[in-house]
Amino acid sequence: MRRAAVVSALLIAALPATARPLESELPPKWDACWERSYDAAHLRAHPQQKVVKIRLVHKPGNWQAEPHAAVYVALYFNLRQRTTANRFDYQLGGFCKPQGKGLRCVPEWDAGSWRLESGPQGALDIRNGGIVANPNPYDAEEIADGAVTIPAKPDDGLWRLTPASDACEIE
Repeated sequence: MRRAAVVSALLIAALPATARPLESELPPKWDACWERSYDAAHLRAHPQQKVVKIRLVHKPGNWQAEPHAAVYVALYFNLRQRTTANRFDYQLGGFCKPQGKGLRCVPEWDAGSWRLESGPQGALDIRNGGIVANPNPYDAEEIADGAVTIPAKPDDGLWRLTPASDACEIE
């Protein structure tokens, strides 16, 4: 019996370590930025969609102290261009942990959840589980006055992002 336990332990130790889901999209040691801007034609076809522009920012910094620690990402939104100069007017950050082939993300307060998954042709999909975004910038870890609910349906259930083409700065 003891020999079987030792053999099992050796076999498990010999298995290759599995990578964290989305490790290539959100590298543990490098910043990553993904975004999408929806054009007028798309928004006409999806009249209930609140999000005009979305950016996902991943800056590992100290969040990645442990290899299996939660991944921190921040979402920035422009909701129907409420501000001038196409700036991001709402934000939400959260900690993401592996779940299946993707990551499930939740903020530190009760503001919903979302999933990150690999999309087609190198895209990164965000599946909205019903979230509440705070006005940008709002640092407190609670829902702020003026926060906006972005329901998962009908038109904000999935956002398909591509790597940002410019510096990942938030206006």
